[in-house]
Amino acid sequence: MGANNFSAYQPGTDPEESFRAAVAAAEWEDGAGGYTGTIAEKAVEGFRIIRSEPVEPEEAARIGSDVLREDGDERWADIRDKWGRAGGIAVKAGLREHQVDIPETPGGYPDEDAAVAAAMTDRLVEGEHVVYGRSGSWKYEGRRVVGGSLTVPTEGAQVHTGWLWVGKAPT
Repeated sequence: MGANNFSAYQPGTDPEESFRAAVAAAEWEDGAGGYTGTIAEKAVEGFRIIRSEPVEPEEAARIGSDVLREDGDERWADIRDKWGRAGGIAVKAGLREHQVDIPETPGGYPDEDAAVAAAMTDRLVEGEHVVYGRSGSWKYEGRRVVGGSLTVPTEGAQVHTGWLWVGKAPT
């Protein structure tokens, strides 16, 4: 049997929760029957931290690539082993998700963008901005947005936003 290198970004600052969510996402996407070549194969082996100080996504990808090089540093040999653990790299400025309620205002909001902007007031940190992909429930009166509960994705925050998981898995 062969092996594939994998990398998977998963939002969340807690490495255990992020790892479990990345494994679950890969199992949902590629199955849990074994030999998927994804992080799903690391559910039992677990992970170890490569870097705990958050770096930009591009730097995390570079570090992950260096770790997976066959002639790379021996400290990461277990991560390059298809039967070994996954490695985690803390990421800043990556995708983050906010659970928000749209605040009430007399007459509501003219559109969904205005409602999201109101809901995100005082939530964004420096460099962070809303990206496409919000989901949830909206309440309307006529064409005006009067409430709702949403998941709003953002990126660019200069804080720890998630983990890049890398490794090699059997195919």
